[in-house]
Amino acid sequence: MRSRDEIKSFLRGLPTDKDKVQLAKMFAEFAHEGQTDRGGSKYMGHVNHVASECESRYGDPNLTAAAYLHDVVEDGGFTVSDLMMFFPPVVWKTVSLLTRKKSEDRDVYIGRVAANLLAAKVKIVDLEHNMELSRISSPRQTDYERQGRYATERMKILDSLIDMERHMTDHEMESDVYAEFYMRDVK
Repeated sequence: MRSRDEIKSFLRGLPTDKDKVQLAKMFAEFAHEGQTDRGGSKYMGHVNHVASECESRYGDPNLTAAAYLHDVVEDGGFTVSDLMMFFPPVVWKTVSLLTRKKSEDRDVYIGRVAANLLAAKVKIVDLEHNMELSRISSPRQTDYERQGRYATERMKILDSLIDMERHMTDHEMESDVYAEFYMRDVK
């Protein structure tokens, strides 16, 4: 995880001509440099997969940016305040929802994510990729148990997502308004 001094230096040196998706990718590459996943691969492989899949499924730059950033607070040393300086509320609020607090019960966390349209979409893709045991050369019992937990969490979030989308108008689905509507309580 990056130190605050490294992060401050990174933030001071950011270019001003990047769009939010390019900028989010830069944040993720910096935050996850040198990190590996459970299978020993570069962590950015997971982040790139989640962002690419979100872009492919939803075509929403806000979602793609949030997907790149989904672990930069939890695992990369950034704060939500850091993100607030560079990204619109719809992006940093989504990342805030996707960030599990250290003392937060996993079920409470999943319920919080499931209650938000954008966070739910990113988390489904994140869980699907994390469930791929082919990424681990010799899976252990704990990996299979985690895969089962992820499958249960994915279904809970998917059920909530389907319910939300069922009650939204086409206009809400095609604008940033829908994201703000589902983020009223995020700070």
